[in-house]
Amino acid sequence: MTPHSTPSDISRSQRIGVAEAMIAYLFWGFATGIYFKLLNHVDAFELLTWRVLAGLPVMLVLVSLPPGIGRIRAAITTPKAFRILFLSTILISLNWFTFIYAVVSDRLVEASLGYYINPLVSVLLGRIVLGERLHPLQRKAIWIAVVGVVLFGWSAISTSSMAIDPDRAFSLSGLVELPWISLVLPVSFGCYGLLRKKMQADSVTGLTIEMLLLFPVMLALQLVLAARGVSSFTTTDWSTDVLLLVGGFVTVLPLIAFAAAARRLRLATIGILQYVAPTCQFILAVTIFGEAVSPMKLAAFGLIWIAVALYCVDAYRELRGAHSTTSTG
Repeated sequence: MTPHSTPSDISRSQRIGVAEAMIAYLFWGFATGIYFKLLNHVDAFELLTWRVLAGLPVMLVLVSLPPGIGRIRAAITTPKAFRILFLSTILISLNWFTFIYAVVSDRLVEASLGYYINPLVSVLLGRIVLGERLHPLQRKAIWIAVVGVVLFGWSAISTSSMAIDPDRAFSLSGLVELPWISLVLPVSFGCYGLLRKKMQADSVTGLTIEMLLLFPVMLALQLVLAARGVSSFTTTDWSTDVLLLVGGFVTVLPLIAFAAAARRLRLATIGILQYVAPTCQFILAVTIFGEAVSPMKLAAFGLIWIAVALYCVDAYRELRGAHSTTSTG
């Protein structure tokens, strides 16, 4: 937006930004889940490897566009900058793997819950780590979300095989049945967001560096899977190979749309729109994938939706307040 932008120019830019954000969130909500579901016969670790192996060439093309590939070197000029990118790489890979595992193991409902509470976790991390002040509605939203998460966890435990055999609670298989996905996703992405605030790199450069750091690890992992005879690439059918190869576009395309939207829209607007993705994931899990949702889990989601509503009201007030200040200023 330029200093001489007219109200009609700003309104048009905002409409374009909303459209771009909706493309990103609908893609994350529907297309990404369907994509990984089509590949649920592939090992989750291999799906993670191809997210990087196929995604890095796309990112290298994007980072080569103006202002050019030199921004990679500028982003890691100090040891501190490199450490931040190294930590963010670990967090984003953990987040990607957890979501992939959620889809291929029929636990997308848990992923949806995790992404619902993600903004609330980010607000809480901002308070704990950055000392940011919590608004009264934000505090209420966080406590309601905590109750919802506890209720969801209790529901998962009471309906699992651990309720029948308590000894399983101390076994690895018992721990896997716990709703850890709903916690790992928001915490990993919330911490990733904190590191992003401290980065010198823009979104394209940061993601490119993260994929460069992951590339040797993912290549080695893919070679190990192939050597053990558990790799699906080139050993199953041509449709699997094609889907694995387009994994880079599945990763990058919504990020491009989101980055474009973020430049046009206020942060509060983005905060409200981001609930489109988990809503789509919840609809997809229940209506298409046929995942069961018990009454207790629905009650837990009800509490989360109340918390989300409070958060959105607070974000809307902040948006109106900022708009009012800009208009009078």
